[in-house]
Amino acid sequence: MPVSKDAPQVGDMYRCVNCQMEIHVTKGCDCDGCEPEFRCCGKPLEKVTEPPANS
Repeated sequence: MPVSKDAPQVGDMYRCVNCQMEIHVTKGCDCDGCEPEFRCCGKPLEKVTEPPANS
């Protein structure tokens, strides 16, 4: 099974919509079928990675 396009990658950021706790990914996942679930305050964290700015 290929790596999921939604698998966490270096630089991705996830935030709790309730308490604003953040997770910053410093090592990406390359597992087959990677589907991690980050949760806080009983809810899934929201992916808040911003796309790189164009120069």
